[in-house]
Amino acid sequence: MNNFNLKLGWRWRLGSAFATLMFLACAKAQAQHLWWNLEGQKEATCLYGEITVLATQPAIYYCGANWHPGEPAGGYCGIQHNSRSERRTIFSVWDTTKDLHPKVTEADSRTIFNRFGGEGEGAHTHMIWDWKVEQKFQFFVQKQPGAKPDTTDTRYYVYDRTNKKWLHAATITSPNGGKKSVDTFGGGLNSFLENFEGKDRDLPKLALYRLWLGKNIASMKLLTRSRGDGIWGQMRGSYFLAEGSQDELNAVFAKQEKSHGRLVFGKKADKLEPIPDMPLPPKVAEALQNLPCAGKVKNSMP
Repeated sequence: MNNFNLKLGWRWRLGSAFATLMFLACAKAQAQHLWWNLEGQKEATCLYGEITVLATQPAIYYCGANWHPGEPAGGYCGIQHNSRSERRTIFSVWDTTKDLHPKVTEADSRTIFNRFGGEGEGAHTHMIWDWKVEQKFQFFVQKQPGAKPDTTDTRYYVYDRTNKKWLHAATITSPNGGKKSVDTFGGGLNSFLENFEGKDRDLPKLALYRLWLGKNIASMKLLTRSRGDGIWGQMRGSYFLAEGSQDELNAVFAKQEKSHGRLVFGKKADKLEPIPDMPLPPKVAEALQNLPCAGKVKNSMP
């Protein structure tokens, strides 16, 4: 047993029996989740988030936000490590009903969009996006009434760190169809780390997540409480998700703890103490009040 195992004690191993069970359970899972406590914000229409990947491998999706999962017009966004040479950001919205489909109505010239199927059906967008390990990925999603009656626009923005400006990746417009879940983020909300090919599960993956939520930009508040499954916990004032063998992750966690202080590990259904509250960074808040708009697109999706 190495020194890091001894140092973490109950926070990581929690006894050899529990550690064995935890890793066996995670080995069978495709994804680890954080389930956010919205603190009563059922009418929220603005969502700002940050993902910081600290260790990664190909075929991993780091979902920053998955809102109204399984409900009409639920959606998700985040970043993917697709291969050794390609990384992306993705943004999708499910159908409102079998006959009421979302359409991409605005998009950056680099955004690719189409219909998706498999786990439900809806409108999908992605863009090649060379995000970096240890570098914060920032995104913003906003819901507003659409140009046509009884529709909702869900607009997705990402921060371009190279050019130091926000970019409007796409707008997906959904028919409301009388469904309460279409025009807010106020239902279930989670983030996750998914190994979508189920390969190299022993190799380390680690990402930090933070989300701010509100009815408008000025009122957004940090979500300080979450519960998780798989390997999860708190570090650097954020929540984390991880996948990998115990030995591989021990080395990654040891490096993080040495640089950034104590890590706290959670178990399934655990309720950890909240992370420290903090307002939306002023520069971010100011920038979100003056966002660009991508060009309109001709959309032939059914």
